[in-house]
Amino acid sequence: MTTPSSTESTDRVEDVDALVDADASADETTEKPEHTEIVAELVEEDELVEGADDVEPYGHDDAGTGGIIAAGAAAVAAAGLAITSLGGNWLGDVLSQRQSLIGQINTANSQADAIIKQRYTDVWHKTAFVSMGFAIAAVVIAAATLFLGAFAAKQQAPVWVRVLTWGALALGIIGLGVSAAMYFDVFTGTITVPAGAANGGQ
Repeated sequence: MTTPSSTESTDRVEDVDALVDADASADETTEKPEHTEIVAELVEEDELVEGADDVEPYGHDDAGTGGIIAAGAAAVAAAGLAITSLGGNWLGDVLSQRQSLIGQINTANSQADAIIKQRYTDVWHKTAFVSMGFAIAAVVIAAATLFLGAFAAKQQAPVWVRVLTWGALALGIIGLGVSAAMYFDVFTGTITVPAGAANGGQ
């Protein structure tokens, strides 16, 4: 036969066990959201990393890379041509020397004016004409590069390409002006022999 005190003790033990189970359930319930948030953050980070791997870097597609390479090459070529038009070139030297030799042959028994024209003036004009050709080529290439880059390119060229192209265009225009001035004798007039010297001073 169970006494009232033993029954009360048993009820108390059951109540304590129930409270412990309730606390454990409450702890599990409160801990689950934290674990869920951590897992969700890890999943989002993994998705971001995978998405970054899928994104191609600037200019990595074939068409864009090809356009940038072409624009850079054109800018370098235009700059080289512009500098050549200002500083002289091997082709101009060769042609001017050839013109000088032709002048010497043609003026073996000529008057002083003809000698000056064919041996000197024509040589200068030949050099200026060659430099003018280089300057025109530089201006055309630089202008075409800027125009295509602004209106026809799939993506904008890097800053260094645009800066180099604008510099080449400016140098080409300067070289063109200098060469044209040399060709038309703007800086210095054509050398002429005074009338007295041509007649032997008589």
